Parts: sequence; structure tokens; C-alpha cells
Amino acid sequence: MPRTPDKRIATHPGEVLKEEFLLPLGLSANRLAQAIGVPANRVTAVVKGTRSVTPDTALRLARLFGTTPEFWVNLQVAHDLSKAKVESAAAIERAIKPMHVDAA
Repeated sequence: MPRTPDKRIATHPGEVLKEEFLLPLGLSANRLAQAIGVPANRVTAVVKGTRSVTPDTALRLARLFGTTPEFWVNLQVAHDLSKAKVESAAAIERAIKPMHVDAA
């Protein structure tokens, strides 16, 4: 029996960046961009949720905020995977029949 896909999309890391780091610290996207050495439009797009956090950006954010790069990339992966499940899981389940490897 097919599973019902979860309809919730995990929080984008840009929202976490804004709500948990920028706002409490009183940092603007421009100031953050300067602090981590990236173009301001990169930070602005991440905060708006229109750009993914790349491994490079994750390393920079982790260094600045005392987190880990894994924290940032895991947020991104959770967001991307949950979005794909909402958008594509039902069609994929209908289109692809599972194959099973027999244990020896």
C-alpha cells in the first residue's frame, strides 16, 4: 500500500538564519555578507529562501556563528528532501516499481 506523503516542507535554512541569528544579533544581510566574505545578493537570496546554502556558505556561517557546517547543510537537505516529497513522491511511487535484492 502506498504511503501518504507528508505535506509539510521543512523550514528553509534562510529562515533559520534570519530568525535565530540575524534578528537577535541585529545583523543585516549586507553586514553578514561582509563578515563572511560573500556577495550581499547571496545572503539576501538565502534569507529570502530563493537560494540554497552551499557547502562553502555553510563553512562560512559555521565559522562566524560557532555552529557546524553540518548544521547548515542538514537544514538545506531536510528542506530540499521534504519539498521533493511534497512535489514528486506520489508520482514517483506510481511510476516506479520497487526491486528487492534477495539475501544470500
